[in-house]
Amino acid sequence: MKVLSVRQPYAALICAGVKKVENRTWTTAYRGRLLIHASGKALEFYDFKGMPTGWRGLFAAYAGKYGFLEVPDGAPESIRAAWRLNRLIFKHYHIDKGDKGDTAGRIKEAAKRYGCFFAARAIIGEAVLAGIVRNSGHDFAEPGQYHWIMADPVLYDKPILNVSGRLRLWDFHDPSKSTASASPAPHGRGRPSDMNPWTS
Repeated sequence: MKVLSVRQPYAALICAGVKKVENRTWTTAYRGRLLIHASGKALEFYDFKGMPTGWRGLFAAYAGKYGFLEVPDGAPESIRAAWRLNRLIFKHYHIDKGDKGDTAGRIKEAAKRYGCFFAARAIIGEAVLAGIVRNSGHDFAEPGQYHWIMADPVLYDKPILNVSGRLRLWDFHDPSKSTASASPAPHGRGRPSDMNPWTS
């Protein structure tokens, strides 16, 4: 199956349906389902450096009004998807919505015990490359880039770990899956709202 390597946290944002556009300086004739490989370093929480200023501002505004777990009514879909992802992050770290105190500090300590939510060097999900345009209006679309339209995202409940990434599109075969018993998606699949990812 074809694979695309994407740095965290963008890899997880694609698989969770937050980021529906992947920016590339190159294009491809390929269309169809892609495995999403998380490259870069593992992260405890979102790394906002490099994220669109407007979206970052929206995230901060809604977090200030609603907290991190109550899905904001009437918010743009990318924000609502981010809040669904937040619930998975907090569940992964065993942090209750009623917990008080330093959220960043609790996440940092929980990551030492449970591992970083945003895993790296791993295939963490998949999405369909539905098309490539130059004029997407999505929050994450960057001017002058090819905008890869990512649809039907899936965030795996368990990633395929210890996988090195490559440039451009590349092929992956999971040696733990035989042809006869292969399932449509490696190591289980499910919608982000149904899963507690990356726990043993």
